[in-house]
Amino acid sequence: MDIWAHTEDIRKDKYAINKFQSIYDRLTAFYDERHMLPRDVVFEIHCRDYINRHAISDREYLKEIGKGLYLDMCAYDHSCRPNTVYTCKGFIATLRGLNPNVNLSDRSTTFYAYIELTCSLQQRKKLLKDTWYFDCQCERCTDKTDNLLTSVICPYCPKEDKVAVCIFGDSTYKNKEAKTVLCHKCNTIIPQDYIMEALTTMNFIDRIFDDREVEQMPRKTQLEFLEDLLARAGQTLPDVNVYLCKIIQNLIGIVKPSDNETLLKLHQKAEQCVRKCFPHNHPAVAFHLRNIGIFLQNIGQTEKAVKYLLEAQEILEFTLDKEHCMTMKNQALLNDALAELRQKRQNVKNGTENTENVAEQVVPEEEKPVPDQSSLENVVEISNELINAIEEKSLKKIEEVLEVPKVPKQENGSSDKNQSKKQKKQQKQQQNQANGNSKNEKSPAVESESGKVTDLTQISQPAKTEQLTQNGTEKETRRETKKVVVCDDLYSDNMDDLPELVQ
Repeated sequence: MDIWAHTEDIRKDKYAINKFQSIYDRLTAFYDERHMLPRDVVFEIHCRDYINRHAISDREYLKEIGKGLYLDMCAYDHSCRPNTVYTCKGFIATLRGLNPNVNLSDRSTTFYAYIELTCSLQQRKKLLKDTWYFDCQCERCTDKTDNLLTSVICPYCPKEDKVAVCIFGDSTYKNKEAKTVLCHKCNTIIPQDYIMEALTTMNFIDRIFDDREVEQMPRKTQLEFLEDLLARAGQTLPDVNVYLCKIIQNLIGIVKPSDNETLLKLHQKAEQCVRKCFPHNHPAVAFHLRNIGIFLQNIGQTEKAVKYLLEAQEILEFTLDKEHCMTMKNQALLNDALAELRQKRQNVKNGTENTENVAEQVVPEEEKPVPDQSSLENVVEISNELINAIEEKSLKKIEEVLEVPKVPKQENGSSDKNQSKKQKKQQKQQQNQANGNSKNEKSPAVESESGKVTDLTQISQPAKTEQLTQNGTEKETRRETKKVVVCDDLYSDNMDDLPELVQ
């Protein structure tokens, strides 16, 4: 199979030809020139290898272990919005589809990325032109919405509702003749000096990381500098801006691993940009969601952690398969979060039962409140829905259960005994009110459709915990759980190594 060499392009590239010359000089110094192939032949071989080589990483994408020339992979073209990703197991590379519609045998519709995907349109085009000598016109590079990665915050819209305004590319909100940009929400012209300030900020961020100026600072100075830069850049650049994400990428690597709250905020701030840069089922998205889930669990927000870990698990199982080491590690994290969630709810349930037992010994029989069984059954129903959604791995159902409030179901009537006790209690309260007794204050309540009064304090967590524990304990005990101590850095470990072919 014939593969690209770009010999003439490399001859014209001063950097590339100097690199070849240094390699050739070392070869001739080691071997006698009489035993070597002609220089032009060596140059041709070098060009083919230089253009078509692939990065070989370990199975967890933590580091690059070498370069490889895979002829089958060379037959596929590049896209900044790939529908495949290749994984490595030793020196074996496997191309995997990112959605069920990918036909790997059709090379005209199958693409993977040659470069890092967390780059702006201008950065990607320059990198591809300088290294592979072609102008990229892929789906992402021709998508106008990709200009959100270099957008600015509208200075006139409310701060709590930051609107990203694209300043590059064609748009109906741009006037090329007047050189003005309108906010598509408030329809206000963005001042030129404000745009120039944002451009200066992006250029500054790009330069300091390209020149590795931050790496030369002491660690404490790095942290202070990047935190200040993030705060200042965040005044003009939205969270989706890729240059703001670059600051976060470098900041994550120097924040203390034990500082879960700071790391959580940074990952959440970068989430929008990560989802914009990578296709949905890309492993880099799963890594980012996994990290958010870890930090949420470490600060006690276990229910939210389950949501993120479950989405990460779905991506990893689809893209990598269930037996991949990263998939199994994330499954262990998910199992651990589910076990912790059940334990917390069991503890709440046990604590409430102990409180009720003490109350039964003190409160006379005639003054014991009658629990509203309808409200308790509703909470049990919510927990049933939650555990079913978790077992079904349905993110949509989990979000509905956790975020959408439930309206308590009401029973039409109750037992004669409970009704009799309740009537006695109501008569006693009415008598106290008639006597001017102001001490008998009621807890917050709402009136149901059947006329009963539902005490809001009775809609409690323990009932949900009891049902969740009963449904989940038997299955959960068959799973192995694993405690997380340290979280991998998504960006430095994965974003550079996974798609990068040539440094």
